[in-house]
Amino acid sequence: MYNRYRLTSTVYDREDETQKIIPEKRVFLSVEGNVTEKEYFDGLSKNRVKIGINAKVDVEVLRRGKRDTNSAPQQVIELLEEYIRLREKNEDDILQEISEQFKEQFSLDFIKQFLDDPDKLPKKQRNLFVTELKKIGYDINYRQYLKKYNDELDEFAVLIDRDMQTHSESNMLECIKYCKDNGYKCYIANPCFEFWLLMHLADIEGEFGDQLYKIQENKKVSEQHTFVSKEVSDRAHHGKGGINFAKKYLPYIDKAVIQAKKFPDDEYRLVDNIGCNLWRLIEELKMYGK
Repeated sequence: MYNRYRLTSTVYDREDETQKIIPEKRVFLSVEGNVTEKEYFDGLSKNRVKIGINAKVDVEVLRRGKRDTNSAPQQVIELLEEYIRLREKNEDDILQEISEQFKEQFSLDFIKQFLDDPDKLPKKQRNLFVTELKKIGYDINYRQYLKKYNDELDEFAVLIDRDMQTHSESNMLECIKYCKDNGYKCYIANPCFEFWLLMHLADIEGEFGDQLYKIQENKKVSEQHTFVSKEVSDRAHHGKGGINFAKKYLPYIDKAVIQAKKFPDDEYRLVDNIGCNLWRLIEELKMYGK
């Protein structure tokens, strides 16, 4: 499973480490969605003390480009493994990654100086170098941001939608096995991540007790929505400003965990059964340091 240069972001936060407790452990999470999942876990990270999560543990969603729609289960794993490879490399390994033509364009001395101390180079040349790298999908600033995290306590995980319409059973089983074989945590939402969101917003058994099959089928009900995303939209009213995590989800995380525990949580069982085992991640984060 290999696909180069997908780690990229124009919106990641470079937090001032002097103003907060530096986590000693992070869970690096690769997800299918490019917006909603990121907003949810960013909200979780920023509010973890309010949730009862030790500030010394955090969750970091790996970013990819806005136009990167590669969200099949294998591609979610590929993004995670691109990051793992990045952790294992030295900074100057970029010289082995880029083409000879690129090296000729900027010269080896320039590239080495950029890696050693970019502030000694003219700003215009630095910006041009970064821009040209991005054209080949190599976001050096984001990669250097991620590179600083390399703690032995860190964990690696993926979040995959079951999505029976596009992800075959054999595909799901293969990905689960691959994660287990490589020591990655595997979180699954059946049918989709929006079901986890819905657990914050609704009484699942009370409101959908005899219609759970509709949730699992998750058929398209409009141009914009499936059954589950429509139920979430009707309750949360997500807009251009995002999902409003602090108001819509933060107060109801415990409610979601309690409801999720009523459904299967084993990865293999979640291939065929409605549910979401993200509650495991929430409780693991809450238990850290206790």
